Amino acid sequence: MDRIERLLRLGYLPSQLPPCFTTSTLAASHALLLASWSALPAAKAGKITKAPSAKAEVFSVARAGHLRRSTSLPNPVAQTYLSLAIVANWASIVRHFRRSRLSASHPRFRRDAKRAASLPSMQTLFERRLLLGAGYRFVLRTDVSRFFPTVYTHSIPWAVHGKAVAKKNRSVTPKYFGNLLDLAVRQCQDEQTFGLPIGPDTSHIIAECIATAVDIDLTKKLRASPVGFRYVDDYYLFFETYAAAEAALASLVRCLKEYELQINFEKTKICRTEELREDTWTHALRSFTIAPDGQRQRSDINHYFDVARDLAGTHEDESVMVYALRRAGSVIVRTENWAPFEAQLCLVAAAHPVTLQTVARLLSTYARLGYPISKSRLSRLINSLISEHAPLEHHSEVVWSLWMCKELGLALTPANVDIVAEMNSSVCILILLDMSSAGMLPKAPSHARWKGLESKDALWEDLWMLSYEAGVRGWGGLSDVHVRTDPHFEAMRVRNVRFYESAASITPLFAPKPNALKQHNLQTVAQLLKLDDLDEVFEHEDEEDDYGSPIETDEEDDDVEL
Repeated sequence: MDRIERLLRLGYLPSQLPPCFTTSTLAASHALLLASWSALPAAKAGKITKAPSAKAEVFSVARAGHLRRSTSLPNPVAQTYLSLAIVANWASIVRHFRRSRLSASHPRFRRDAKRAASLPSMQTLFERRLLLGAGYRFVLRTDVSRFFPTVYTHSIPWAVHGKAVAKKNRSVTPKYFGNLLDLAVRQCQDEQTFGLPIGPDTSHIIAECIATAVDIDLTKKLRASPVGFRYVDDYYLFFETYAAAEAALASLVRCLKEYELQINFEKTKICRTEELREDTWTHALRSFTIAPDGQRQRSDINHYFDVARDLAGTHEDESVMVYALRRAGSVIVRTENWAPFEAQLCLVAAAHPVTLQTVARLLSTYARLGYPISKSRLSRLINSLISEHAPLEHHSEVVWSLWMCKELGLALTPANVDIVAEMNSSVCILILLDMSSAGMLPKAPSHARWKGLESKDALWEDLWMLSYEAGVRGWGGLSDVHVRTDPHFEAMRVRNVRFYESAASITPLFAPKPNALKQHNLQTVAQLLKLDDLDEVFEHEDEEDDYGSPIETDEEDDDVEL
């Protein structure tokens, strides 16, 4: 798999989407598509082969503490060209990265990673802080305010070539590839010059280019590389005196200003090094032991969730409940204790919508093992969530509720069919249309609102995915006439490029080992579940976030409280 294919297959869509949304066929066909697009008359007419200007779709994601994050689904043509621009200049980008001695977050293409461009695990950061800070009295802890959304795209060439040089050389040439990156990013977002799309791995690579330039400038201003590190946009810098830390902060503010960026003063503090501690709530949850079976397991489950709720109430801005569910997923709940565990999941999902993706994976895992899923209880839950969040365009809550509805065969109410149909969201409506096609809805959704998507212009607007997918599948009353008349998207259609896969499923958290039944001379999984030591017969999937850590990072500080 080449790097362009990796960026498109593993690093394109936000990680918070259900698995039915895929870019695998786009990734597999990227070379043929780029050749086809480059041969179009419009491409030949210009000096630079570029994507047409296109809008990205916003996918609103729930965060802890009732905050939200706006991630992006860029147009596939624009995203493919951006991936090409990065890969074509990867050697120069890596040389640029290596100029920073502060960065602990250089994106790398690793074959064993779940995302295209992986970052070092956050699990190593606490020890890194400990080792670097030992012997220093003070630490400067700060980050960049709303880093991705406030990036000025013209600062990309400033970062990789130097500001003075870049301003004198604005043409797109192999030597000044930063101008190409600037152009490719702007084509992904309707030619806007502010912001990087949150979600694609390409944005992490470009953000690191800019942050590296800030590191270089900071080192020059301080006349030495400061002790400490930067992880994406989080800084931990260590000093012998408070005055030195203050001077470094002032210098960092000036360096960021050169790239139209600002310090997040609400998260900035200078304190004694010994005050830096790992989050205590992770220790509390990690050290909690749930019994492997019996009444003790049932009691431990209920106690564990009580502890998690107390910690979540104390640390409202942290992803306590997400971590709590991931830890709970490492224990196999016995069938006799399933009912209270499922009830606890429902309570958590209703109070903490940020956990819905994890709840969906837990429910799917146990349903495949034959556990008695309560469809009436879960149907009440998902209908309540949809009726609350769909009118607010809270996409992640609705899409995961719909996914559970589809995956577990839950009943959606007629009123909620109408509410979802009114949303401005390709991902929510595509699952709704899939369910309608499969006869899983109590009524057919109205097609009137979507008829306007049957046009060439709609393929370059924010609902491009719905326009394309519904068109080629004949869903929602749309045909593929508009797709056939657009040369870029027609090239994708004839190569069977799809962004939605009806048969996709979530990878289970755990499953029987390949030879478990044979080794124990058993016939069914239900019999395996009655064995004393389930860890001997089941293997667990490692549960990680985008950066290889079980704890969510706040690398893109664009959260908005609602």
